[in-house]
Amino acid sequence: MINYSVMETITRQVGELQANERSAAELLLGHRLRGNERLILQVLERDVVLPATQDSRPAQTLEDWARVYDGLNDEEIETIDAIAKTRAKLARDLP
Repeated sequence: MINYSVMETITRQVGELQANERSAAELLLGHRLRGNERLILQVLERDVVLPATQDSRPAQTLEDWARVYDGLNDEEIETIDAIAKTRAKLARDLP
């Protein structure tokens, strides 16, 4: 087991951040934050290797993604596409 040293962990509620703090966090992350989210930052030694985390989700293959719209009608697919385009636009609108 690799021993690693967490030097500092900072937790902030996004809704409680000052405007300049929230803006800085959004620039760092590359997307907007929502007021109901929590921001957790960890400062580690530079050469630290963290242990792999266990992912409880099943593995996904390219074939799984190729069938992502299976069972949906055209209207449902258009709705999903519109949401995805809106989210992509929001990510690009950051200063």
